[in-house]
Amino acid sequence: MSIGFRRFWLPLLIVAGLLMPSFASAQELKIAFVDARRAVASSNQGKAAKAQLDSVSEAKRNELRPREQELKRLSEEFESQRFVLSKDALQEREIDLLKKRRDLERDFQEAQEEFEIEQRKIMDPLLRDVRSAVQKVGEDKGFTVILERGSPGVLYYEDGLDITDLVIQRLNDKS
Repeated sequence: MSIGFRRFWLPLLIVAGLLMPSFASAQELKIAFVDARRAVASSNQGKAAKAQLDSVSEAKRNELRPREQELKRLSEEFESQRFVLSKDALQEREIDLLKKRRDLERDFQEAQEEFEIEQRKIMDPLLRDVRSAVQKVGEDKGFTVILERGSPGVLYYEDGLDITDLVIQRLNDKS
């Protein structure tokens, strides 16, 4: 089964199956939509997580900024002295600059990876809470199906079917 099929047609087939009279006759079909991104961003937990991630990101940037500025200064100095240095001194400085640039790039990559790990540590529990809140709202309100607003195949839905505010309220009540 191709990825395109699963991402676009599978949700449509599921909804179509739910809309079939044989299924609908057993109970009233209630469909809702949720914007999980907005739920995360608007909840108290999401705002706290964003602040925490911003703080981690800023700390990483501040840690590397002096080295980046030093490298820039050395590069400018190298360029200004390019025509007055001996060939050996020029080559030595160029090698030194390349090493410093490579080390800085490696440290930037390492900082990015550390940030991504920290992001997962912070966001995974929040995403589990969002799923739990969606499930609770679905159970409490008797929804048959709750779909993600941005899901492939969802081209339109009536605003009244959006339960994102209820999910945000559930998340905020939990915290």
